[in-house]
Amino acid sequence: MVNKIKNIPFVMLLFLALFAGCSSFDGRAVREKHTKDYQRDLAAETNDVLSKKTVFDLNDCVQIALENGLQVKAAQIQQRIATLERKISFSNFLPVVNLSYDSTRWDRQPRVKTGTTTMATHDQTIKNITWQMEMSIFDPSTWFLYAMHKRGEEVAQLVTKYTEQMTVLEVTVDYYHCLTLQQARQAMQSQLNAAGELEKEIGELFKEGLVTQWQYEQAQVVVLSRRTEVNRIEYAIKQARADLLVSMGMSPLTDISLEIKEPLQAPAEPLEDLICKALLENPQLHIADLQIAIAEEKIKIALAAFLPRLTIFANRTNTSDSYQLYQNSLTYGLAGTFAIFNGFANINEYKAAKERKKGAFIDREQQTLTLILQVYKAYLNLENAKEEALLSQKYFDTASKHLDEVNEKWKEGLIQSSEMLSIMAEKDNTQMELMNSNFNLQVCIATLQNVMGTAEVPNKEKQK
Repeated sequence: MVNKIKNIPFVMLLFLALFAGCSSFDGRAVREKHTKDYQRDLAAETNDVLSKKTVFDLNDCVQIALENGLQVKAAQIQQRIATLERKISFSNFLPVVNLSYDSTRWDRQPRVKTGTTTMATHDQTIKNITWQMEMSIFDPSTWFLYAMHKRGEEVAQLVTKYTEQMTVLEVTVDYYHCLTLQQARQAMQSQLNAAGELEKEIGELFKEGLVTQWQYEQAQVVVLSRRTEVNRIEYAIKQARADLLVSMGMSPLTDISLEIKEPLQAPAEPLEDLICKALLENPQLHIADLQIAIAEEKIKIALAAFLPRLTIFANRTNTSDSYQLYQNSLTYGLAGTFAIFNGFANINEYKAAKERKKGAFIDREQQTLTLILQVYKAYLNLENAKEEALLSQKYFDTASKHLDEVNEKWKEGLIQSSEMLSIMAEKDNTQMELMNSNFNLQVCIATLQNVMGTAEVPNKEKQK
């Protein structure tokens, strides 16, 4: 008996095409093409996004990051996959219909002996078309499997939300880092200008013999130091902007202008309320709750292995065999399966599912305890940042008043240039400390909001 396949040339060509595609892979060419295309596409996308505005505030940067960030896109893909898996599991409730076709040809027509003669039993070539329908009418595991995938879809949604909040935190930190460096650059530029003016005054005094050469050189060193510091901050600003642009999903080789409208406001609730709010809002704990629910569904699936499974089926076959009395036939019935013994696999799977549920409970308790600790630490860091910001402001105000008084004495010739330069350096240091403390305060506020799960995601409906 030989099975005759009519479309052999087409099948062979398809088979060869698939293998030819695998064997002709040129890794170097693929890498060169991706390098060229990626740089071009990224530059075009960055220019298209950043050309819509001249300056960007924090909400603008966060919005761009949520629309273009690769981590957010990856989380959204996983969420869509979870939705499709839930739909796939729902298909277990629906009937399965298959259509099969086969063509069979014997090298000789089948015949049987009847005494001294022979009689044909089939045509030499037979073609059969069969419709097969099958539907489960009792299989509890399908319900539990669907419920498990539904919980998995909810987990994916929470993971997307958590990824968005982490993106907000990352962009916020990079954004305020850029602003702090920009303010530091402005301050250092003013200090450079002031040091340059002072150098000119000391140079005139040196020409008149009123100051020594080392005092004049000291003023020159201060100017050089300020200029070097300005250049260093310029490099730091470029690096910080590159970090921000990458967090936004943009090219780090471009430039972006930032503005600040309103700084973040620290929450006014006491620590106990913050902890309670975090336990209610943090997506990680909601995910832990769903993991327990999934573990419970797995226990039910393991229990379903002890129950029988019933399926109804129906097959309709059309044959071209002229020797058959009925060329069309329909078979239908009920099939049942009941596991009698499978090496205790179902028993051990049930025990393992119960242990997994216990593990899910432990994981949630551990995450809850860790979250309480994180909120407590973030709260303490915020309180410390507030005190440091107030102290830095006091230091800066005092140093500014001291410099004003010393400047008056310098104009009257009552103090030496070295003392004047020392007071200027003191004021410069307090100004830098003030900027750093304000930046640290904003980062602490953003961190506490992130830990609590209350970080705002702007234009959420637009994202959906």
